[in-house]
Amino acid sequence: MTTRTAIPGSDSRTRLRHPGPEAADRSTARACDAVPAQFLLTSDLDLLAALTSEMDRLAADHAAETAVIDLSGLRLQEVVYVIPAGARDERHAAWYSDTYVSPPAVLECATVTVGRRDGQWFAHCHALWTEPDGTPRMGHLLCDKCLVAENASATGHVLRGALLEVATDPETNFPLFHARDGAELTCATTAALVTVRPHEDLCTALEAVAGELGARDARLIGLGSLIGADFSDAPAMPSPISEVLLAPGAQIAEGRCPALPVICVDPEQDVWRGSLVHGGGPVCVTFELLMLFDRWTDDEGGDHGK
Repeated sequence: MTTRTAIPGSDSRTRLRHPGPEAADRSTARACDAVPAQFLLTSDLDLLAALTSEMDRLAADHAAETAVIDLSGLRLQEVVYVIPAGARDERHAAWYSDTYVSPPAVLECATVTVGRRDGQWFAHCHALWTEPDGTPRMGHLLCDKCLVAENASATGHVLRGALLEVATDPETNFPLFHARDGAELTCATTAALVTVRPHEDLCTALEAVAGELGARDARLIGLGSLIGADFSDAPAMPSPISEVLLAPGAQIAEGRCPALPVICVDPEQDVWRGSLVHGGGPVCVTFELLMLFDRWTDDEGGDHGK
């Protein structure tokens, strides 16, 4: 496990401040083994039920403890979702909107993390799709209310040696996925399960985690939220609350984040896309990611790759 303390001086705290005390550790990384897997999702089941069935199977076959899955291309009978909204009480700095329902749609870009909540499988999913009139939509899917429209196959990774578990977070007062140690590994680590806490610049945090793990090249898959977003190739997203999805191509290369493409939705339902710049993406509530090692350095300085 690696942890990292805060980088001082962020002005994001003047835009949004959470009610609880800030934890000393501002990011956590749990080394693990990530095994590529196919997930067979059954039509007419809600998405959480379909994922639960597959996680039960993969837990038995591969000792899977958590999964990170690409749901791009999945067709839903309707998309039931929320977007970010302002806080409704003093116990939170942000909250969720009322529930929206979109007509049947194919998810164009979507990531779901599957872990445990109160001992049961639980899923956290952000997705992008297009309405029949051509309007792009993005949101936090309510997985127990979205019905799978047809039998489908999705690709992803099941994790061994690390897991995500929901627990109340004192800083934000949200029930959040926390990265925990899983069963002891008997093979080499191929990945890391990473969570980043509020106000940490996402690019900077990921580079620091990669350096501590010796990860020179890695692919990044994940979702979370940001306090505004400055892009190198698009207008900035000004909202201090958002839901965010890492887009294809997110990576660490030679220990740096040369490109961190993200898709964001704000409280007005506007969708923003671009490549996040260093210092331009402080985390709002949380970010959870899978860092898949393509090349890394061991404790003896040896260079390894896949």
